[in-house]
Amino acid sequence: MKKKISENQNHTKELKILYSKWPDMRKFLKLIGCKTTEAEDIFQEALLIYVRKMDDDSFELTTTPFHYVKNTCKYLWYNQSRKKETYSKEEIKELEDFENDDWLQKELKFQLIEKAILKIGNQCQQILQLFYGKGWNMVQIAKKVGLRNDKVAKAQKYRCINKVKEKVRDMQSEEILITPNF
Repeated sequence: MKKKISENQNHTKELKILYSKWPDMRKFLKLIGCKTTEAEDIFQEALLIYVRKMDDDSFELTTTPFHYVKNTCKYLWYNQSRKKETYSKEEIKELEDFENDDWLQKELKFQLIEKAILKIGNQCQQILQLFYGKGWNMVQIAKKVGLRNDKVAKAQKYRCINKVKEKVRDMQSEEILITPNF
């Protein structure tokens, strides 16, 4: 019960911080062609998605809450726009310019890597999290994961990285086949 109360308090603090970022989010959504009234609805929906994800024990947030909500807003707007087919040729050009930004490409790549990591085994996820996320050395990882020694842990990390790369390549090729052209 205490865990739930502290989680709710953390959600409340995070939501207050996110609500304080509304002006930035409104500018961002307006930049990509969203009207203010739609932007408010999209922002609220993105916050709801964020809260639901945070309540999911299997979900691990690997970016800042603001960037998670911002990307969620972006995808909600894109999906809504596609359904309504409200893109004008000028908006499409702006979106293409926006999508060519380096930071966006990096963010999309990180999201793809996150999805790929979720598709590999738990031991691989744990090894990569301990090494890259927590900065543990191979001796510590071998003990924690139950491997014979640091050399086995290093070999396993290498195999895990290759699995992630393979999943990313698979998802990229699937995305090329699925993504509609404008």
